[in-house]
Formats: sequence, C-alpha cells, structure tokens
Amino acid sequence: VVFNGVNRELFFRKEKIRERKTIFFVGRLDAEKGVLQLVQAYARVLRDHPDATLVIGGSTGFGIHAETPYVRRVRELANSVTQSSKGKIVFTGYIHHDRDLPSWFQRATIFTSPSLFQEPFGMVNAEAMACATPVVGSKRGGIPEVLGNTGRLVDPEDIENFAATLSALLAQTDDCAQ
Repeated sequence: VVFNGVNRELFFRKEKIRERKTIFFVGRLDAEKGVLQLVQAYARVLRDHPDATLVIGGSTGFGIHAETPYVRRVRELANSVTQSSKGKIVFTGYIHHDRDLPSWFQRATIFTSPSLFQEPFGMVNAEAMACATPVVGSKRGGIPEVLGNTGRLVDPEDIENFAATLSALLAQTDDCAQ
C-alpha cells in the first residue's frame, strides 16, 4: 500500500509560531464533518481550559460559502458557548491550501478531525502531523489508518470522551510549556 503524501516544503514543524491552547478544525462545514459535535465538546473543554480557543476553518464548498441551516445551527451554538463561558471561537472561512493552511496547522496546539462518516483518507490529518501538531481524529473510515498509533482516536458523537481527550492533550501541552 502506498499512502497519499504530504508536501514537506509546505507542511513542516514551526514551533516559534505555535499558540497555546488552540484547537483547530478545517474542512467543509456540513453535518458529516462533525463540526457541531466539536463545538459541543469545546464547551466542555472550557471547564478545564477556560483560555482555550477553537478555530473553525472552512466553508460549505471550495472557496464558496452558503449560510445553510446546519451552518446557522453551528454558529448559534458557538455564540451561545462564547456568551455563556467567555470562550473564543473563530470562524476563518475558506482557507487557501498552499498559501494559508500550513501556518494554521503550525500555530495550532491540537488539530481535530471529528468526521461522522467513513472518511476515505483525510489528508488534513497527515498534513497536521507533518507540522508536528497532535491530532484527535474520528474512529471512522480511513482516519485510524492515517493516524496509526500517532494520534488519538475518538467517537465524535461521545461528546464527553471527545472533550476529555482534547482537554488531556491541552493539559499535556501545558506541562511541556512550563
């Protein structure tokens, strides 16, 4: 088996720009990508890490965005979370792959790919790992094969466990920073 490869001239470790307690997601903003579950998990992460930031990158299509009922639901939940707990959720919109995506991975403390469907491969997981960014991925589709034993696998619909896994990784990165 020959796996997909990552462009190592674009995706590489760059610790000097790494941000503390930043959880990053990039992908299509639709139900099968698990963004709603991510926001639910983030709300629980804030209990242990009130200074954590969630960055949601992407749009409903490549370079285009439609304010679908699903996107409205995610934004409403995000607004509720940030108003009730003072968390910080950033929606970046579309992220250009070659020009902008590498620095988002390099800055993130954690990357997460909470797909609810049988994701065929999930190149973003390999790109995050190439940037030395820990990955919390879904136990579905090809993601377990991509991550192997280098990432954390979760059922993204088990919100408590998803949040606990993100929190544990944030705590580990805190320990390393001290």
